[in-house]
Amino acid sequence: MKIFALQISLFIYVTFPAQNGGNSTFQFLNYSNSARVEAAGGYLLTVKDNDASLGVENPSLLNPSMHGFLALNYVNYFANSNYGYSSYTKHYTGIGTFNASLLFANYGKFEYADVGGERNGSTFSANDVALAVAYGRELDSNFSIGADIKFVGSFLEAYNSYGISSDIAATYTKRANGFAAAFMLKNMGIQLNTYTSSNRESLPLNILLAFSKKLKHAPFRFSFTAHNLQQWNIVYFDANEQPASDPLTGEATAVNEPGFVSKAMHHLAIGGELLLSKNFNIQFGYNHKNRKDLSSSIRPGASGISWGFGFKVKKLHVSYGMGKYHIAGTSSHFTISTRIGKPPKIDSFYRQDY
Repeated sequence: MKIFALQISLFIYVTFPAQNGGNSTFQFLNYSNSARVEAAGGYLLTVKDNDASLGVENPSLLNPSMHGFLALNYVNYFANSNYGYSSYTKHYTGIGTFNASLLFANYGKFEYADVGGERNGSTFSANDVALAVAYGRELDSNFSIGADIKFVGSFLEAYNSYGISSDIAATYTKRANGFAAAFMLKNMGIQLNTYTSSNRESLPLNILLAFSKKLKHAPFRFSFTAHNLQQWNIVYFDANEQPASDPLTGEATAVNEPGFVSKAMHHLAIGGELLLSKNFNIQFGYNHKNRKDLSSSIRPGASGISWGFGFKVKKLHVSYGMGKYHIAGTSSHFTISTRIGKPPKIDSFYRQDY
């Protein structure tokens, strides 16, 4: 518990001013680290099995059954950009479970141009990187805690920035009735070196509370995550927006300020898993904020909806996840994991009793 108190005292006073959406730096800290997480709506904080990728998402999920797992994740993102995660987990008896992970994001090549738009043929690149070390420990059969520390760097042409971030989490599981709950303080930290002088920015703090329930007599598990609880109103609203005209009647449609229900729904992400067998499963998810913020008002389509599946082939666990952000943008996530070395006594990937 000492590590929790130390991290809170170091970070909490500089991170709680962090705002949501466009007012903080190092937004890549919010990237989904696995296909399974993306497919479940972008959050999966309460499923405690030996999927080591979930230990990167929530360090309090780290447990002995993840020992020896190497996980690799690749994401084909938007506009020729891409990013990837790699992680390795190791358990030490009597001490706890450790995970080391690396995120690398590449946004492609960009051409230099002057103020008149004339290009000179030269190019520059943009990249982000994060190196993390996490620790998790089971206090008893129901409670577990975890924390990590991340060293982050962002390199955008000649503008570089560095920072340090941390996550702290606690998870409660009740195997008898398939219930689990988790609380997490995510992305607490500080920007150590700024892109430009006298322009220090906050990190994208995210306070989360999640619940999940596995049905007793059916192969379904549902999860509900309330995110960005540090700020009540995270709805994008432009008070200067002009009323739109109804295409049929020509009448102006009023622009109403978001009410209580809209503000509450923007904090909600819903996920589900269909656990068909130990070796095959299907995920689906819905993120209300993504749908409302990123969808087209004319043709919203499937924005905010995600899905995926996972299966096991011999020693390989393979997962695919697809997140629909906009009618013009879909992200594809691929995750492969395998155990290196001798497995522990309990080996139950996608354990169905949680």
